[in-house]
Amino acid sequence: MPAIRSLGDLVSPLGGTINAANVIMQLALPSVGQGVLDSTVDSGRADLHPLKRARTTGAYLAVAAYGNDDDRAYVRESVRRIHAHVVSPPGAAVGYSANSPALQLWVAVCLLKYFVDQHELLHGPLREDEFRRVLHDGATLGTTLNVRPESWPTTRAEYDDLWRAGVGSISMNDDVRTYLTHLAELSFLEIRLGRLGRLIHRVFGRSFELITRGALPPEFRELMHYEWTATDQRRFDRYLGNLRRVHRVTPGLWGLPWRVYLLDMRLRRRLGLRVF
Repeated sequence: MPAIRSLGDLVSPLGGTINAANVIMQLALPSVGQGVLDSTVDSGRADLHPLKRARTTGAYLAVAAYGNDDDRAYVRESVRRIHAHVVSPPGAAVGYSANSPALQLWVAVCLLKYFVDQHELLHGPLREDEFRRVLHDGATLGTTLNVRPESWPTTRAEYDDLWRAGVGSISMNDDVRTYLTHLAELSFLEIRLGRLGRLIHRVFGRSFELITRGALPPEFRELMHYEWTATDQRRFDRYLGNLRRVHRVTPGLWGLPWRVYLLDMRLRRRLGLRVF
C-alpha cells in the first residue's frame, strides 16, 4: 500500500459501508442526536432527503480532505447559516445548538475515526508518524465548521483523551435509537424512494446492518441494543478480507468519488446553484 501522508490517503472501498456506523457514533452524544432528531431543517435529514444528504455530506468531507481555503470558508459560512436554525427550545430536556464548537468537535473527532477506520479495519493500525500526519491534516474536519484550530488535538494521546471523554458521555433515548436503526438497515430509503427504496432495503439491508454493527465499538453496539455473535464476526471478517484484496490492487481509485463531490460543489457555486 502507498504511504499514508494525508487524510485522503485513508479513503478505501470500506468507506461507503461504514458511514452509518459513524453517524451512530456522532449521534450517541445526546445533544447531537436530539438536535438531529428535532431539527426543523428538513432539507438536511437523511430519512427525508437521502440523495441530497449523501451529496452534501460528500461535499463537506471532500472539501475537508481535498479542498482549499476558499472552499472551506464557503462551506463554513453556508453550514453556519443552516445550523443557526437548529437550537433547542427553552426548557428542553436536552439542550443543543448545531453551531456549538463543543458539539462540532465531537462530530469532527468521530469523522477522523471514520477515515482512520477505513484503513485500520482493512490493513491494521497506523504507525505513529502516519497517525500524526493524518491528525494534523484532519484538523479541517473541525475547522471547516466552528472548531478553533487550538481546540484540535495535536497528538494521538490528546485525540484519545477527547475520544474517551466523548464515549463517557454517550447515551441514547428510544427515539434516536429508532431513527438510527432505520438508517443502519436502510429502511429509511422507503420514505422518499418508495418501491426502489423498499427493494434496496430488502436486498441489502441485512448485510448493511451487519457491517454497521461490525464497525461499531462495543460501547455503541450496547447503546444501540445490538447483539454481536461469533458468526457475525466471521461474516464481518470475510467481508473485510474481500475488500482488503480489492483495495490492494486499486489503492488510488477510491478518492475519485470524493474529488467528484468537490468538483460538483465548485460547479454549483459557479452556476449559482444551491449546494447545501
